[in-house]
Amino acid sequence: MSVSSLRFAVFPQFFPAYRLQHAPDMVFTDFPSRIRIGYVLREPGVYRYVSREEVRGSGLTVAQLHEAALENLGELPFPKLAVARTPGGHEAWLVDDVDNFNAARILLPHVQAEFRKELGEPFLVAIPCRDWFFCWSTQQAAEWQAKNRAEAVSIFRADDYNLTPDIFSFSGGEFSLSLAQMADG
Repeated sequence: MSVSSLRFAVFPQFFPAYRLQHAPDMVFTDFPSRIRIGYVLREPGVYRYVSREEVRGSGLTVAQLHEAALENLGELPFPKLAVARTPGGHEAWLVDDVDNFNAARILLPHVQAEFRKELGEPFLVAIPCRDWFFCWSTQQAAEWQAKNRAEAVSIFRADDYNLTPDIFSFSGGEFSLSLAQMADG
């Protein structure tokens, strides 16, 4: 695949790290915990992950592929930001799932800036499935934070495209694992 065709067709997509056992040629960028950032090409009704061979053939580096994927994602129609004024600190999420890239939108710097503006920094992030993520202030009341942690586990268990029940912290432009959660029982 040529540089230009790959550069203008690729999008970022989270996937569970265990999938690499069955697809070791899949191109990815590390992310904390049990998920990775993959790169997909959209085709009518589906998308497929980019392989290392395709990247080698394009002449792009993984870093260049990542930048191109973020640029392409930023050009898609954008859902609305919803903010709930909860005790102690707010929580926020994107509504109107217009495609299967809502969770990946947390990788966009302008989305991170909007959440930082609403929630302060650091803020906490749950990415339980491909189509959904939600964030909340670290200042939020303890019972609300417990509710959000439980909701992350519940969505993770129920969703066909689950990613992780874990909670991340976002600060200084970086994600880190804040809390590893068990999803069984």
